[in-house]
Amino acid sequence: MSDAASQEPAFPRVEVLFGGEPPAPLVDPAPRLRRLTWLLAVAIPLDLLGVTCFTGVPGAFLTLWAYLLADAETAQVSAGRYPEGDASARARRLRTVAAWAMAFTIVSFVVQIGLFWWGFYDVFYRPVLVRLLSPGG
Repeated sequence: MSDAASQEPAFPRVEVLFGGEPPAPLVDPAPRLRRLTWLLAVAIPLDLLGVTCFTGVPGAFLTLWAYLLADAETAQVSAGRYPEGDASARARRLRTVAAWAMAFTIVSFVVQIGLFWWGFYDVFYRPVLVRLLSPGG
């Protein structure tokens, strides 16, 4: 018996079926993390302005999107698709920031509901609206 014949599996089709797939290649995390960072950099100020300007919906939408992207990137880290090092830690930090921003957004909506209920926006913005809408203003 030759060496080549001894190295071939006895059942090649079974080996292909149950042999598994080769591991997925590592991804380049830099553009993904940069996009996530920019998204959070836009979303968090919109969330902060949401309470004063009673327009928290755009910030909440961007925050939710950033949270979902950060969660997907953390899943990529857990699956071993990121190279070891700083990118893995940065993806986890961005997910933590996105989670805190999402929690702030929910609290912000509760505060906005209270401010609407108590008439804060009517009292606070009435002088501004009168000045803007008056004929001489």
